Amino acid sequence: MHQITSKITKSDSVLLANKIREDFYKPRSTYKTSIFLCGAAITDTSKIRYKLKEALSDWWNSYQYDLVFPEDIFDELLYSRQGKDLLSLENLLAESIDTIVIIPESPGSFAELGAFANDEQLRKKIVCVLDKKYRKDKSFINQGPIKLVKKANKHGVVYIDPKNLGKNIKHVHTAIKEIKKSSTPKVPSKKINLLQLDNFLLPLIYLVEPISNETIVNCLQAVTEDEINSTQIAMTALNILTKRKFIEITPRGYILTTLGKESYWNLKRISSRIKIQDEIVALDNLRLEILNLQLRKKKLKI
Repeated sequence: MHQITSKITKSDSVLLANKIREDFYKPRSTYKTSIFLCGAAITDTSKIRYKLKEALSDWWNSYQYDLVFPEDIFDELLYSRQGKDLLSLENLLAESIDTIVIIPESPGSFAELGAFANDEQLRKKIVCVLDKKYRKDKSFINQGPIKLVKKANKHGVVYIDPKNLGKNIKHVHTAIKEIKKSSTPKVPSKKINLLQLDNFLLPLIYLVEPISNETIVNCLQAVTEDEINSTQIAMTALNILTKRKFIEITPRGYILTTLGKESYWNLKRISSRIKIQDEIVALDNLRLEILNLQLRKKKLKI
């Protein structure tokens, strides 16, 4: 086996990232509404968040909603040296979501509501679900973040009876639907958001494996157009793929697992720039270019 002697430079990483985005990246279907569900611990069955999670993920609603739980993505990062920036990561994820459904019923969820409501763009995506018994309370929550959310969107606050969620759930559905209408951009952005990055990383790792963390960060910096948070974005995206057992780390870098390769080839093809029957040839040609760069230090021609 040849020893790789030349690393991929930052400028080559940008070329490679743009090539993959244009020709091999397959965005996830957008017919579902993605929901960032925040609140008390999801394992606490007495809390509204648990009950709402059950209601929004039954067999019927699973066809229209894609629920995202912050702890499923960020739990390992809590113990990393960059854990102090967890809130900024949650903001990045929230920007990638159609709707933020938040139930303020724990200290952590109070802080999340305050942070999201304080952001002019994010507060427009919020559906705050509150126990109706607190509707008229002269509390900081009602006088502060709730007032901001109501001002940003008339559908932003829903009052329910937790003991009879079945009768109130239709109001939550309506609020989610209305907020998605107003939050969906009219002109799609070329930027790849945090929830779509796994579909970019699969072809990237397939082509370059084993791929270094530095190359991944440089490539994600290009496609997310975010230089400041690129390292944290990479950590989060790699964490998602690791949890799904799509990738593994080796002494030389990240590689796809068998499951990861199957997932990549099963991605629905939607790009029109390359005919379906030509994709394998195009992939092989690009992989050859990358090998020539790494092994022979030839200039990347893409």
